[in-house]
Amino acid sequence: MNKFKTMIFVFFLSLFMLACSDNVDKNKADHVWKQQTDALKSAKEVASELEESLKQHKQKIDESN
Repeated sequence: MNKFKTMIFVFFLSLFMLACSDNVDKNKADHVWKQQTDALKSAKEVASELEESLKQHKQKIDESN
C-alpha cells in the first residue's frame, strides 16, 4: 500500500511539473514583442508628424494675423 501511495504521489508530482513547464515557443514570444515595439515606434512617428503639422498650422495662423 505504501508503494502504491508513493507511485500516485510521483505521478501527480510529474503531472504538475509538466503542466507548469514553459512550453512557449520562443519565436512566437519574440514575435509578440516585436509587434508591440513596432507599434510603439509607429505611434511615436505619427506623434512627431502631428506635432510638426501643428507647428506649421500655428505658424500660418500667426502669419495671417
